[in-house]
Amino acid sequence: MTTNYRLDAASNRAAFYQLYLYAFNGQDTDARRQFFNARYAHAWIYGIQHDGALTSGLYSLPFTVDFHGVDYRMNGIGDVMTAPEFSGHGGAGTLIKAALADMLEQHVTLSYLAPFSYSYYRRFGYEQVFNHVTYTINRGDVPQYRPQTAAGRVVRSSLADALSVIKPLYAQRRAELSGGLVREDWWWDYLTLKNQWDAAVYYDNHDVAQGYMVYKRSATTLTVHKLLTNTTAAFEQLAAFTFRHGNTFAQLRYESADSRYHGDWFANPDTVVTVVTPYMMARIVDLADFSQRYPYRHDFEPVRIAVTDNTLSANNGTWSLSRADSKVTVERTTDSVDISVSIQQLTKAMMGTTSLTTLLQRGEGSGDLDAAQRLDRALQDAEPQVNDYF
Repeated sequence: MTTNYRLDAASNRAAFYQLYLYAFNGQDTDARRQFFNARYAHAWIYGIQHDGALTSGLYSLPFTVDFHGVDYRMNGIGDVMTAPEFSGHGGAGTLIKAALADMLEQHVTLSYLAPFSYSYYRRFGYEQVFNHVTYTINRGDVPQYRPQTAAGRVVRSSLADALSVIKPLYAQRRAELSGGLVREDWWWDYLTLKNQWDAAVYYDNHDVAQGYMVYKRSATTLTVHKLLTNTTAAFEQLAAFTFRHGNTFAQLRYESADSRYHGDWFANPDTVVTVVTPYMMARIVDLADFSQRYPYRHDFEPVRIAVTDNTLSANNGTWSLSRADSKVTVERTTDSVDISVSIQQLTKAMMGTTSLTTLLQRGEGSGDLDAAQRLDRALQDAEPQVNDYF
């Protein structure tokens, strides 16, 4: 008999909140309750109880992500926690498995999470696929930057006050998200509750918004968390706006979800400290759906992949993938295998983090390099990006 670890959200809110405060050493404040309640209200809640007390818990947040123009359902795992007196008994692992089983049953294709330990979550089929790049420049090295175009204006406000302008700009660029969230209104509102962020919006001479940046100010550092621009003028004006804070803050910082290096834009790149940081993990939950609707770049002959998934047995077995005349065929097969990989490595390859060829060359799988290269040419190779945290 299968145990149901899904909790009634309404009756368990207080207990979940108290365990959350203790597990993450949080302080109970009105602001924390507001963003916690906003997130909790949209989540699938899981927990284990002993003698009526909640001892382990997590949430599974339903989202939609845009992967190169294809929408997939994705659930984000968060607040994975266990009371210290019950740690080491597998409670968190039990809940992760239960949440993944429910995702598969409810036709959720992908799952993301922010790990406390990459090796721990690899046990459940997750793999590190997202990176962030942080650029930091000290006050004395901030360039004297003058935009080539002086037209337009930058308007500064709180993020909450700028949402009506920012949301459509973000939505217009969704095809470029490469796995990022299709943000619903509640999530935008949550971001304003969770973070004390400012926004700057660039308007052109026709008073049309063409770009924005979201940033945070601390005592010593201005950190840009998002920069989106539709025009050269928007980029230049928002860059100039950022650099004008050089006398106010000891450091200016940009945390980019694009893991490609862009420090060469600076006249003196060696003055910019650039750090690549592993960010979120992901895993394919429903391999059949992900493969069938995947945005392959062109037709390719069948490639037979033996997949091992130690958490979701429905993904185990040998799958034949092909596309002919733009029609995708995904089916199980008993034919000879071209490539053997785990669900973790297949997630990295299909999401564009690391090619199958590279994985095989590094010993993270086995098989025919020619077959791997054939599939690599059809897979998306732009590294995925996610600019959210849950």
